[in-house]
Amino acid sequence: MKAVAGRWSLRRAGMLGTGMVLFFATSLPALAQESSPDVADMPIGTLFRWLNFLLVAGTLGYLVVKFGAPYFRGRAHSIAKAIEDANQTRAAAERELRDASEKLAAIASEIEQERRTAERESAADRERIRTLTQGEIEKINQAGRAEIAAAERAGTQELRVIAAKLATDRAAVMIREQMNAEAESALFESFVGELAKAAS
Repeated sequence: MKAVAGRWSLRRAGMLGTGMVLFFATSLPALAQESSPDVADMPIGTLFRWLNFLLVAGTLGYLVVKFGAPYFRGRAHSIAKAIEDANQTRAAAERELRDASEKLAAIASEIEQERRTAERESAADRERIRTLTQGEIEKINQAGRAEIAAAERAGTQELRVIAAKLATDRAAVMIREQMNAEAESALFESFVGELAKAAS
């Protein structure tokens, strides 16, 4: 850093020295004019003017080339780098925009595909639920028919029991009505005769 500052102060000193030389070189003809009455019209005056012009123009040209060229080269380099960076940024933005557009188009097709899949799955679910419901209805119907058949059998059995009891009761009443002492005696003798036959 100190070396750069030293070089810079040397440049400034060189520029100051060059400026002083230019000042004296340009002011000498003016001082010479004060002492001589009409030097400008002489050929030597014209020569000094041209020399002065060439000296000033050369110094300015040297300064422009020495200090201006690196500055303008650096400036052109930084502008070119900025343009290159801007082009790279623009290319990256265009890539991102293209990717986003492709993703957006893909999203639309994915949404359509998901809608179709959902419709298919919904139809399959409806059919499955309908099939399960039909199966459950059939099971409930079979269970109902079985319960009805069991209730019918139980009712029929109960009716038979009631009918048998009623028949037995009615038969007992009829026997009591028809039974007298002679009938009981005949029935007893018949029973004893059967026993005797069975014993022999």
